[in-house]
Amino acid sequence: MTPRPHRRSRHAALLAVGTAVALVTGGCGVDDDNDNGRTDPEHGVTDRGAPVRSVDRYVALGDSFAAFGPVDAPTSGPPACLRSTSNYPALVAEALGGPVAGGGPESAGGPESAGGPVSGGGDPGSRSGEDMVFVDATCGGAQTTDLTRGQLAGIPPQFDALTADTDLVTLSIGGNDIGFGAIAECVMTTRADATADGSASTGAVDGSTSTGAVDPGPCRERLAQTVTDALDALPEQLDLVYASIREHSPDARVVTTGYLPLVPADGGCAFVASMNPGDVTWTRDVTRQINEVVAEAAARAGADLAMPGQAEQHSGCAAPADRYTDFTGSETGSHPMHPTALGQAAMAEAVAAAV
Repeated sequence: MTPRPHRRSRHAALLAVGTAVALVTGGCGVDDDNDNGRTDPEHGVTDRGAPVRSVDRYVALGDSFAAFGPVDAPTSGPPACLRSTSNYPALVAEALGGPVAGGGPESAGGPESAGGPVSGGGDPGSRSGEDMVFVDATCGGAQTTDLTRGQLAGIPPQFDALTADTDLVTLSIGGNDIGFGAIAECVMTTRADATADGSASTGAVDGSTSTGAVDPGPCRERLAQTVTDALDALPEQLDLVYASIREHSPDARVVTTGYLPLVPADGGCAFVASMNPGDVTWTRDVTRQINEVVAEAAARAGADLAMPGQAEQHSGCAAPADRYTDFTGSETGSHPMHPTALGQAAMAEAVAAAV
């Protein structure tokens, strides 16, 4: 299929994102004899510059790190999902020759569809391009269990979107299983000088804040055991997810995406300075741990793992124009504690390189 001119221009813009994007593999990388060309280990793109693998039916599964896009972009599907038409699945679909997502620079209206309008109500957003069907079943707040059961009233199990002829599946899942929401809420509302019970560490006489008796990580103290238990249970849950994907769509290529970090690998910024130092360290550790669990599960299942290279350099502390994630979203037009438009584009590029 020859893409229409406006699709080529959008794809070129996607590939020209000013970031070095790498494909991170947990023992499940792109095969050396892949017809798309070998993957450049430094830049994570094929030596032909763009994916050429034909995809007939692409289903996107997952949580808010896949579902959300810019706050002002149109959404599809159930309103509670906040499923953006400019998230990384939509960008991947477009790069592969599927329908153009609405809300971008070349389309101010709703999603383009050669096969009918975006389905509403409780159905996943399904759009048909010239040769490819794209079904976005992602939903904010999704956990592994929401792939097999209805997440909320009117939101069907995400696996309902899988069919025997699905040949590409992307997956972002696990963060809500370990309590990303509770972690984000805690670090957003806990002062740097707070103790484990949430109060400030104060002097005995004048009530001024003490500089020598700060509790090392109040959020960690409150949540660490719950998070650790959830991380321990997650591998088995993910194995069941992959087994079910194979059952529904036995011939599908599965590309799993990791979680873009909010906190830089070292150093910080004003927002990080407002966090308790112990919680900063713990937040970094939790992000590392869940990405390891996700990568190992993908490797066991024979799935590919996609992640933008050097993502920690594009954390919430980077300049607004360089952020892949944002703490508040106020400077990037993104949802708080989630990927920015640039982050979604970088993730789409990493996924396209794996396909």
